[in-house]
Amino acid sequence: MNRCPNCRARTEEHTEHCRRCGMELALLRRTEQAAEQWLQEAVRRLAAGEPSAAEQALQRARTLQPDPLAVQLIGFLRSRATGSD
Repeated sequence: MNRCPNCRARTEEHTEHCRRCGMELALLRRTEQAAEQWLQEAVRRLAAGEPSAAEQALQRARTLQPDPLAVQLIGFLRSRATGSD
């Protein structure tokens, strides 16, 4: 997170509160980290030939944080499952 979602002030990487508005950022950062971990898990599952598990991990990542890569990978997995390209 480069900016506070509340006031859009630039944020430092390890600060727990926004310097301008005081909003707590720690939970948001942990949510971003969890989404990234799920995305990485999805890529590992995809590489291991486990498309169902990969899609579940992508859905979890997308639930935590919107991500265009997750959306594209879900579309890819679904198109392969239905046999359409």
